[in-house]
Amino acid sequence: MIGWLIRLIVSLLDLLRGVLASAVGESAGKAVERLSWKISGTHKIQRISSSYKGLDKMRRIEGCFVNSNHQELNNFRDYTNVSELSAVLIKVKEIVASKDPEFIARIDTTFHPVCEINKLTKEATTLKRTKYDTDNEEHEMTLLSLWNSLQPERELDNRISDAWGDIGFQGTDPATDFRGMGILGLQNLHYLAKYKKTGAKLLAASNHPLYGFSLAITSINLTAVLMQMLESGPLRSHFYYKCCHGGSRSLTLKDLHETHCSILADFVKFYQDRKPASIMEFNTHKAAYTEVLKEKLLSDTPLLEAVE
Repeated sequence: MIGWLIRLIVSLLDLLRGVLASAVGESAGKAVERLSWKISGTHKIQRISSSYKGLDKMRRIEGCFVNSNHQELNNFRDYTNVSELSAVLIKVKEIVASKDPEFIARIDTTFHPVCEINKLTKEATTLKRTKYDTDNEEHEMTLLSLWNSLQPERELDNRISDAWGDIGFQGTDPATDFRGMGILGLQNLHYLAKYKKTGAKLLAASNHPLYGFSLAITSINLTAVLMQMLESGPLRSHFYYKCCHGGSRSLTLKDLHETHCSILADFVKFYQDRKPASIMEFNTHKAAYTEVLKEKLLSDTPLLEAVE
């Protein structure tokens, strides 16, 4: 009975802390937080760690970081190393390891997916900011490999060519279309073309007589949607499952490329199912799809379906 009452009081104090921090100021919020800690002997993150599991636990913990009165925890997405994030939390919350050894034992597995998603986000952002360079041999070879993968029986007549339009680029030089998403846009499209059977299917779908679209440009557009969802938060839930399903593992750029393939294929089905009157409606349907995708990612089943 006493334990139940303490948990109730602590829950009410957690709620009061948030209200006072917003209405009065951080000092009032911290005062309530200290009182909650004195009554329960633990901080909210410790209680979440022991009371919740899986995706629900990660979402609640990240919510604590976002709403924390400590700037170091607000910036939790800057941390790619579990030990560094753990050390910051223990320091700012003044957690005594001997008083909660079970939390200390769980801390690595609790923060592993958070830091893995942070690391993947940073890697993707770096590629996004890397401009396509026509003097870079690796960039040029990847672009040529993209052509060969989508047009295996057709030799490209020239590096600067109208033929690029046949796989969905806007002009004669694809390099100009990668300006918004940088090398990330190229790598996502290349991965789709070279390693997924879906690439050829989507190219065929792009030539539909009524509901066609430009495959390369659509891929780049959906890369932008992917990054928007990753940076703003909703896509983190999908990558949590990627990281933790079947046991803890690291995330790589392959996981990002696979996710792009899933989103692109899902969008193409969405777009063509809606039977647009013309390609001029593309942005309207893309905006509608973005909301549908966001709702999916914020649900209890955010894992996107893989494609072949």
